[in-house]
Amino acid sequence: MDHYQRLGVTRGCSFQALKQAYRTRAKACHPDRFHNNSSKTAEFQELVRAFNILSDPALRRAYDRTLISQEVIFVSNDAPDLDTEADDILEELIVGNHVPPETSLATLLQDLAKTEVFLTFREGKNLFESGRWIQAEACFRRAMEESPQNILYRVFLARSLARQGAFWTALWHYRFAVRLGEARAPQLHMPKIRQEYAMLFRTHHPFLARVRESFLTTGDPFVEDEADKMARDLSNALSRSLAEERRIDVNKRLH
Repeated sequence: MDHYQRLGVTRGCSFQALKQAYRTRAKACHPDRFHNNSSKTAEFQELVRAFNILSDPALRRAYDRTLISQEVIFVSNDAPDLDTEADDILEELIVGNHVPPETSLATLLQDLAKTEVFLTFREGKNLFESGRWIQAEACFRRAMEESPQNILYRVFLARSLARQGAFWTALWHYRFAVRLGEARAPQLHMPKIRQEYAMLFRTHHPFLARVRESFLTTGDPFVEDEADKMARDLSNALSRSLAEERRIDVNKRLH
C-alpha cells in the first residue's frame, strides 16, 4: 500500500483533499480513542508518515519519482533550511531543543494544538509552492502567532514577503530567525538562511550592502545593531512569557 492509498486519495489530489483525508482517518485510529492499542498506534504512525510526506511539496515530488521508478528509498534534492532535515521536521511542531528521545512526529501530532499549527504551516508551504504569496503569507502569520519562537515559520514568512516586494520587512524577519537560531542550545548555524538573507540584501540594497560590509571586520552580515538588539530583547521576553505560562498551567493541573 502506497501513501496515497493509505490516505485514500488520488495522486494528483490537492492539499485540501489531503488534509480532509488525514483528519478523517486520524480520527478513526487515534491512539487516545483506543487506550493506546498497539495496532491502532502503529496505524496512526503510518498515517502520520504518509501525510508528512505528501503534504510537503518537496517530499511529495521525491516520493512521486520513486513511484514511477519503483525504488524504495527516496531523497529530496532540496537542502534543509536548518542544520539537518530532522531539525526541520521538529521545528515545524515545537520550539526549543529539549525533546524527549522517544519523541516522534506521530507522538507530537497526537496533540491537537500542534496538529492544527502543523496543518496551517503545511498549507502555507503548498500555497507558496504554487506562487500564491499572499495566501501563503496569511498561513505563515497564523502559524507564527501560535509559535513566535519558531524559526521556520518566520523564515517562510520572510520568503513570502520577499516574493511580494516587501524587502525590508522580509530582511527583518530573516535577521530575527537567525538570532533565534543563535540562541538555541546547541546553536543553529543555518547557512542556507544566512545566504538567502545576504543575497536579498545585496540584490535590493546594493549600496547599503557595500557600506555595511565595509564596516564589518568578520564579514558576518549579522553583526548586532539596534534592530537586532530589539529583536533579541523581544525574543527573550517571549521566552520568559511562555515559560511563565507553562509554569502556571502546571500549577493549575497539580491543584
